[in-house]
Amino acid sequence: MRLYLVIPGILFALAGFIFTLQGLGIVGPTSSFMFQNTSWIYQGLAVFFLGMLLILAGIWKGKPKKNG
Repeated sequence: MRLYLVIPGILFALAGFIFTLQGLGIVGPTSSFMFQNTSWIYQGLAVFFLGMLLILAGIWKGKPKKNG
């Protein structure tokens, strides 16, 4: 496992998840510019999926190669 890909991937996925929840109006103060703003739903999903790709890349690149 390549931690230099997995750790940022986790942070990106977490941030994207929070952005999406704020865009949906589930989390955050109502005075926030992100609260119930549909553009943050899409941006949050994009950041979330980028984080998931980083996590998967870190896991796949870290697998040992079979000899023989």
